[in-house]
Amino acid sequence: MTHTVEVSLSPALYPFRTTTGRHITIVIDILRFTTSLISAFNHGVRAVIPVATPEEAETLKLQGYPVAAERDGLRLPFADYGNSATDFNTPEIDGKTLVYSTTNGTIAMKMASENGPVAAAAFSNINAVVSWVAAQQMNVVILCSGWKNLISIEDTICAGAIAELLIQQENFTSDCDSASISADLWSHTKADLRKHLTETSHYKRLIKLGIDPLPDYTVQLSISSVVPVLSGGIILNQH
Repeated sequence: MTHTVEVSLSPALYPFRTTTGRHITIVIDILRFTTSLISAFNHGVRAVIPVATPEEAETLKLQGYPVAAERDGLRLPFADYGNSATDFNTPEIDGKTLVYSTTNGTIAMKMASENGPVAAAAFSNINAVVSWVAAQQMNVVILCSGWKNLISIEDTICAGAIAELLIQQENFTSDCDSASISADLWSHTKADLRKHLTETSHYKRLIKLGIDPLPDYTVQLSISSVVPVLSGGIILNQH
């Protein structure tokens, strides 16, 4: 059986996808949720509970959970961690269940979870997530988190890399224009990925806040075997 690959360039477009029925969604939020989520698992987090609102995150904080939370790029006052991959370079998170809430990425994951398993992808785990998804033999929608329902270049580039690799797998095909657009953008930018990411609006937005959006981890390709998957309200590493 042949399975389809579709790209949704923002959460606002996801309800208009042509893929029907149960499917895998791959959520991408390069700057910074999915990149940082993969980092958290690399540093020993056992599980992650994504929540849509700061209020939910703060309630769970009062129940004893460590919390990573930001809005508009800034760490929330009650949070233990922000939303940078480097925030999790600490033994304190080893074996912990982390509550996580962000402006874009956690909302996209929770929205997509109504339709089947949701995997998180970034440049750091491209090969791992493609291998895991290909083994599931289901239709795939790649969902770019964007910025407040707007399209973001960095997520689109990563979507193109993943779409290209999936379509090269046996039993996957695509007739989606968004997949073609994103794959073309990946082809155009992959030779100097860091340079192109520094030209994006969200990179500039974070720089104005005094945040370094591009630690080396963000632009390194396939350095992690972690595959975070949301199912039943909990994100676990499926590797």
